[in-house]
Amino acid sequence: MILYNMSQEHVTLKNIEDSHLTNFPKATVNERTIIMQDQLMVRINGTLPDISTIGSEEKSERAAEVKKRQGIITNTSCSLFAKIEKGPKMFHLLVDIGQGVVKSLEKGALDLGLKSSSSSFIPDALLITHSHDDHIKELPILVNQVDQDDRSKQNMKIFCTTECRDQILKKFPQLSEKTNNNGNNNGVSFGIVQPDQTFEVGPFSVMPISADHGDNSPPGSIVYIVKLLDKKIIIGWDFLSLPNANQNLFWKSDLLILGTQSYNPHPETGMISVSDAYDLVRRWNAKECYIVHYSGLLDFEEASNQWFRGPVKAMTTDELQSVINSHLQVTGDNGKFRITVAKEGMVWKDEEENQHNLVTDENKPIGKVLEIESLQKYVLKIENLDRDHKLKLMVEDTVNRFNFEFVRPTKDGNGNDTLLYAQGEKGMMAKGPQLRMEVVPSESQKESSIIKIRVSKGSKKDVFKDDIYVNNTDAQRLRRYIKENFDSPLNKIHLFLIGLI
Repeated sequence: MILYNMSQEHVTLKNIEDSHLTNFPKATVNERTIIMQDQLMVRINGTLPDISTIGSEEKSERAAEVKKRQGIITNTSCSLFAKIEKGPKMFHLLVDIGQGVVKSLEKGALDLGLKSSSSSFIPDALLITHSHDDHIKELPILVNQVDQDDRSKQNMKIFCTTECRDQILKKFPQLSEKTNNNGNNNGVSFGIVQPDQTFEVGPFSVMPISADHGDNSPPGSIVYIVKLLDKKIIIGWDFLSLPNANQNLFWKSDLLILGTQSYNPHPETGMISVSDAYDLVRRWNAKECYIVHYSGLLDFEEASNQWFRGPVKAMTTDELQSVINSHLQVTGDNGKFRITVAKEGMVWKDEEENQHNLVTDENKPIGKVLEIESLQKYVLKIENLDRDHKLKLMVEDTVNRFNFEFVRPTKDGNGNDTLLYAQGEKGMMAKGPQLRMEVVPSESQKESSIIKIRVSKGSKKDVFKDDIYVNNTDAQRLRRYIKENFDSPLNKIHLFLIGLI
């Protein structure tokens, strides 16, 4: 059995709450909102931490790589773009505004074909994670650009916590006069966010999550989970732990952006490491992960340990990617997990079609093996070994993997393809657990379907029991799988006698 367990105390997220479904509403879609699959983009505006944490060029190849980039030094930031109406207009949601970001945004507007005016790079809204200089340094420059913009309807809102806003205004007191929170007509205002409370920005739904950024963490630090319909982007940089966070919120993101200051765990940085990121990608079942904010300077400390076999220097981007690739070849679950060291200007597009939605031809068999990712914390894999009259079931949650094997799998005696039963294997000393699986379809397309799984010994002792929430497409795929793979010779009297009903 494989256990995906985070052994380092600073990233165990011990206080994570567990619940079945999380109240995370989808972004509002009205008659003017048209969101196509290829109209969601995420641009990496910058990837660097505070330059002072990178070290000297003489000591660090990473520092030499960064400082020789023709003077382009851009702190960690990203932009999310979504088309919100007919025509070329895109809603631009910016996350953090440190050194070099404004220049990167101007270049990005050109690269993405969005530059229709001199100020078209100005975002419609700005999310700020915390008040460290490498995340807010160019906020006054951006506010001045908005102030000078001749678009009469331009109104950019800055979202952050109350503590973060107060810290920003203390650093930049001139901003108090440039925001319309004080009743003037300028096009910039603060929107106060509360951790664990969803708010809407344009077509996006945003959930702030409280973050511990180490001993020097400013109060009010957060990370963001952003949703656009059924797509989820997690902006998870600059955190060491997420106290009391609900783990279900992070499950199955389309893109996970993680800030890692070092390769090896160094909690004194106030951030997770690349090694910690491996565990989080698996724990959260992220489809794709981008690594940002890397300096690697503290990894030199491991060089004094002659027994240490990991990286012992600050690696260049290509070196870090090579080490990550080597790790994933062994532990990447046959290519399921993808981790990329992000570069400035990199663009992620939601272009990959959901494999689940490709199975639309009712005449095309699903096959003997079916894998389903739930809407919360589970991955299910079902395999029909019909030559041996056996069924294998793997249930993997965010920590454990359960592997079961049953005999004589069958749907119920009425030919119902929503119910699947299987009996326990007989061993030398005892009989193994038995299975009852039921698919409960949703009553509407807006609701989730449920897979009820009970693995038990007898009528009372449960080995595994839970309701697993899935989308309607996956529920239909499981019903088709049951219908195609299993006969129904067992009648209800027999099922009652063996304890399955």
